[in-house]
Amino acid sequence: MNIQIEILNDSTIISLDGDVDTIESNTLRNQLKQILESSSSRIVIDLSGVKYMDSSGIATLIEALQLCKQNSKQFVICGLQDGVRSIIELARLDTIFIITSNREEALIA
Repeated sequence: MNIQIEILNDSTIISLDGDVDTIESNTLRNQLKQILESSSSRIVIDLSGVKYMDSSGIATLIEALQLCKQNSKQFVICGLQDGVRSIIELARLDTIFIITSNREEALIA
């Protein structure tokens, strides 16, 4: 999995490319912890390059959401591919995450 980080105004966009499994979710978790210490008021996770995510990846997103809430930051995920979307919807996590179709929508959500 590749992780690309981009800062736009008060938002940090984290773009993922590749599968998010147990090993990769640890890498993602470490990156997110560093980013959450930044001054960005909005964290956007762009999952348009992710076709597969296992339960550890979902747990990492939930942990990031909780940390964002504790630090008064907005947490948005965008660009869900069908496989990842179905996992999130099956777990009913679409009711707790702010989900948008693309980055542009995420930056104004």
